[in-house]
Amino acid sequence: MLSAPANQSFTGVQLLRDQAATLFERGGWQVLFRCSGGNRLSATLLDPSERLQVTLEIPCSDDGSDWTLWLEACSEIPSTVSGALAQPMGLRQMLDVARWLEGPISEIERMALKAESQLVLQIAGTGPNS
Repeated sequence: MLSAPANQSFTGVQLLRDQAATLFERGGWQVLFRCSGGNRLSATLLDPSERLQVTLEIPCSDDGSDWTLWLEACSEIPSTVSGALAQPMGLRQMLDVARWLEGPISEIERMALKAESQLVLQIAGTGPNS
């Protein structure tokens, strides 16, 4: 069970970031990097097909800033998501990806709410309208 520490210290935020990253790592995602910069900590992960990337940014302070989860297409949609041959990942396909990742996204949202913040989901495809 994931839980946010009562004190949102830097170490507590690091723990939250690492717990959130673990949700994707269990599914075979690879951590590309974890970093801290400015007033945010982040983790960026790549899916096993190397076609999707997620980046979670968590504020280091209790200033009311939102958590941000970026879902980004690296190339084509994995056939496990679309059930079709690989294709460019436009916005419509990225919405399918968001549904496919509903479990981890919901858990990260619960973590953000427990930390008295909200989760903002950003979606970027590779198509011309994304």
